[in-house]
Amino acid sequence: MKGTGGMKVVLLMCLGIFVCMLDSTIMNITLPAIQDSLHTSLETSSWMLNVYTMTIAVLAIPMARFAEMFGRNKFYIVGLFVFGLGSALCGLATNGDYLIAARFIQSFGAAILIPCSMVIGIAAMPLEKRTLPLTLLGATQGLATALGPTVGGIITEKLNWHWVFYVNVPICLLAIGGAFLILTIKNESRVKSKIDWCGLLFSVTSIFPLNLVLIKGNTWGWDSTQAIGCYVITLVSIVLFIIVEKRSKAPMVNLNLFKDRLFTGSVITVTTGFVFLIGVMVLLPQFLTNFQHKTELQAALLVTPVSAAIFVFSQIAGLLTKKIGFTIPVMFGFGMMGIAYYLLHNLNIHSTSGQIILLCSLLGFGFSFVISSATIASTSSFEGEMLTASQSVFSMLRQVGVVLAVAIFVAGLTTTIHDKKQDVVHFAAQKLEQLDVPQSAKEKIFNETKKSITAEKQNQKANQTIISKAERQQLINSIVEKALSSIPEEQRAVAKEMVYKQVEKQVDEEIDHKGKIVKTYGVQVGDYALKTISSSFADLYKKSIPFVLICCLTGFIFREKRRKNLVNAVKLQSIE
Repeated sequence: MKGTGGMKVVLLMCLGIFVCMLDSTIMNITLPAIQDSLHTSLETSSWMLNVYTMTIAVLAIPMARFAEMFGRNKFYIVGLFVFGLGSALCGLATNGDYLIAARFIQSFGAAILIPCSMVIGIAAMPLEKRTLPLTLLGATQGLATALGPTVGGIITEKLNWHWVFYVNVPICLLAIGGAFLILTIKNESRVKSKIDWCGLLFSVTSIFPLNLVLIKGNTWGWDSTQAIGCYVITLVSIVLFIIVEKRSKAPMVNLNLFKDRLFTGSVITVTTGFVFLIGVMVLLPQFLTNFQHKTELQAALLVTPVSAAIFVFSQIAGLLTKKIGFTIPVMFGFGMMGIAYYLLHNLNIHSTSGQIILLCSLLGFGFSFVISSATIASTSSFEGEMLTASQSVFSMLRQVGVVLAVAIFVAGLTTTIHDKKQDVVHFAAQKLEQLDVPQSAKEKIFNETKKSITAEKQNQKANQTIISKAERQQLINSIVEKALSSIPEEQRAVAKEMVYKQVEKQVDEEIDHKGKIVKTYGVQVGDYALKTISSSFADLYKKSIPFVLICCLTGFIFREKRRKNLVNAVKLQSIE
């Protein structure tokens, strides 16, 4: 039976949210397989990931506004169709550029689905019963985001990377069928308004360059001409956007949203929460595969407890928030995430699977309180256009949090690894000076060692050789000639073969001895490099601990002004 309320609608919206948020992280582990299959460069591969989050961040606000004007339910179905079509095209991709274009189509559908799913799902229940749909929708966001790498790893290993995208098609078809059965399509309520073209323009020019510099800043340099240009465009566009929206009769975003304390707290909380969640979900699988030599599937399964904890505890967090307010759950959530980061600062190549599972469980446990509280607070008591506007901004800033996390943590890790590699090069040089090998061999060994250390893949080993075959032969000939020169000329022909064999044996024994010394040196440098470079992850998380704990203070944004209420109560009693 069609209608606008009920749990059926909420569950249908959870399905739309799930596929969209799942695809924001599902490629994290799958990307190497796609690179090998399509033979793409690192630059092209990065855009396969980044075009998705960037498009959602840029288009979430205008798509939500258009949905209000032309019908949320219709737009939801359109979003499912576009997302499913984009997913099918992604699976059919035969080169990197094709996949980027297909990902854009897919993300265009996601930019429609995410805010529409939130608004339709929330509006399906009465105001006094919002906690349940909000908790379910919030839990679905966090669960899908955290589950992405696991699903991607399993599908890639058991099938192939194409099915990472194909799997969305039947889900979208199922959701479209459900939408026609459950939602009101004909004569649904719409907002009669003009399109705020200036607001649309400045919202796009505010968000696009901001996301672009977050994605490319590490490559360009954060103080490069391109980066500074993005900063200026973003700042100017934000100012113009505020001016235009204040004067517009039908603004793209009603700026009165930010006068609401709960909404302001929610966007700050969700942005920072996703920064610290994605900071682990993006980097930890890389550590597990590159330094602990886990398979992609093993790495995916080890981070699965994040998803499991979010799924299990989000409902509890939502109910608790309803009873005691937002302050304590938000502070508790960030506190738990801070403990997870404390455990991460001890991460090393010998960390056990049990330790990884524990810290991932704590991270998911803490995040469940953060996302539940933020999602519930994001709606405040809004209805109608204000509800739609709140969810479009909330969705946009959540995606900004994802992009921000990748920018901060990848840039931080890149810088830390570079510094660690310089330490390893210095250690290698010191150890090399102590070796009893010729100076010419030392220079060759050092160059090979340095090349291996600074290589992008840490599992590469230097081909450390003291002497080439040609150099060996030249050395043997030199020694033989010197030895024969001390023998009477008439005896040289007879002695030459015997002298050659003796010299050859001596040279090979010396080369073998020096080779063992160099091999031991290589093992020492390799062990030191593995230990030192792998510690970059732990150092990065250690530096992040204070920031996670500082985020606990965001809970105070939600504190009610009890003193003012108490004064009003006293005045009322005095009048009586």
